[in-house]
Amino acid sequence: MDNLEGIIDKIEKQINDKDEARERALRFSRTIIITCRKAIQKIHQNKYDEAKTLIKKASASLAELYDSTKNFPDLYNAGFVENASQEFVEAHCLFNILQGKDLPDPDSIQTTYTSYLTGLCDVVGELRRKALDTILDGEQKKAVEFLTIMEEIYDAVLRFDYPSSLVPIKRKQDIARGLVEKTRGELAVASCEQRIEYRTDEFRGLLDKININTKSTNKKQIKKDLDLDRVV
Repeated sequence: MDNLEGIIDKIEKQINDKDEARERALRFSRTIIITCRKAIQKIHQNKYDEAKTLIKKASASLAELYDSTKNFPDLYNAGFVENASQEFVEAHCLFNILQGKDLPDPDSIQTTYTSYLTGLCDVVGELRRKALDTILDGEQKKAVEFLTIMEEIYDAVLRFDYPSSLVPIKRKQDIARGLVEKTRGELAVASCEQRIEYRTDEFRGLLDKININTKSTNKKQIKKDLDLDRVV
């Protein structure tokens, strides 16, 4: 039993190290999620320089998060690491799409493939928001472009038909499909309303012309009647 104290000390140190790593990882995870949400907000406000700065900050925090959990596989796979990575992917992909750039590669931004897929699914919701904004602004063509990108993303992630234990994406696929269908329906309604408004304006213009012609004819008739009165 001479080695008992040594064994307990070694175990205690490992657990303490793990506990410290967990606390650091949770802090990094919260920072990444908050930073990425702020970046997405800036993107919707068209403040791309500020969004880019926030995305870079989140990228640095993500690297720290991976580093703090690399020696503890159970912490790495606990879920909060994937959640933070997923938020980062969503912000980064949305930024690139709206800037007309290619999507960031998961290897280049150092995210897991599963978090990349789930984050990409979430981009569909942000693109729907952009589509609705452009519909409200009367920019139907731009809204169609956003809808097309939404459909491309949905078609791409639909290829992954695996158990949730392997790729937890089924629920996000269903959500993405619903968002695409809703957006397509709202765009169709907006398009119909625009055509109706155009036809209404066209009909109103036609009525104005008829009224002008009618008034002109009436004036001529009145003038003719007055001339006849003078003759009599």
